[in-house]
Amino acid sequence: MQLYRRKWNKRMDEVAEFWDNFAAEYYQIQKESQVPIVTDIERFLTEQRLLPTNSVVDLGGGSGRYLPILAQNSQQYTIVDISEQMLRYAQVENQALSEPRSVTYQQQSVADFCQQTPDQSYDLVWMALNPAVTADETLLNITQKSRQWCGLLRLTQNSDDLFAPLEQHFGIAEENPNIEPTIIPAVAKLLTSAGYQVRQQKFQYQTTETFDRAFLEAYYAEVPQVLLKAYLDRLFINKKTRASTTTLEYTLLYWHV
Repeated sequence: MQLYRRKWNKRMDEVAEFWDNFAAEYYQIQKESQVPIVTDIERFLTEQRLLPTNSVVDLGGGSGRYLPILAQNSQQYTIVDISEQMLRYAQVENQALSEPRSVTYQQQSVADFCQQTPDQSYDLVWMALNPAVTADETLLNITQKSRQWCGLLRLTQNSDDLFAPLEQHFGIAEENPNIEPTIIPAVAKLLTSAGYQVRQQKFQYQTTETFDRAFLEAYYAEVPQVLLKAYLDRLFINKKTRASTTTLEYTLLYWHV
C-alpha cells in the first residue's frame, strides 16, 4: 500500500508540474479568447436559478476563467486546482475585479478533494474543462459534495474550414485532446443510472480570422514544398488571403442532488 501511495503521489506531482509549466500559456489563451462563454454561462445559470447561491467550489478552476462570475454570485467561493501556478493567475483575475472578492485558493487534486471534503459542503459544484473528471465513480463522489447543484462543462466541438482540411489532405491531422464529445453521453448515462435527473444545454460560437499564403507556407514548412505549393495554388487562386471560420461548441450538463 505504501509503494502504491508513493507511485500515486509521484504521478500527481508530474501532473501538477505539467500544469505549472503550461499555466502562463493557458492563461494567455484564456485572455485572448473571442467567445463569450463566461457571460453566457452566467446568464444561463442565473436563468436556471443555480446562481446566485451561498457557496460554490470551482473544481479544477485553473487560472480562474469562471472566477469573476462565480465569486460575484456567491457568498463563499473556493477554487481548487492541482497547479500552484494556475491558482496564482486566478488571484490575478480576482484582483482585476472592480471589487475583489474573498476567495479560498486550494491547491489539491480531484482525488484529494474527494477524500478530504465532507459531503454536502457546497451549494454548487462547478467543473469546467477539468480533464480529471470523467464518467466514473469519482464523479459520483464529487456529486455528494454538493447540497444542491452540480455543473459539468466540456468542449465538444472545435473545427475550422481552412487548417483542418489541409491537415487531413496531407495526413498530418492530430487529435485535439481538448475536444471530448464522448464524455457527455457517458456522464449522462452514469448519472441517470445513479438516479439523478440530468439536463443539458449547448453553447455554439463561430469566429473568423484571415490568413495570407506566406503564413500557411511558414506554418506548414514540414510539408513537402512541391505538394504544399500545388495545394496553396488551388486554395489561393485569384485571392491574396483566405478566411478561416472556427466553430466551437460547449456542452453543459447540470443536475440537482
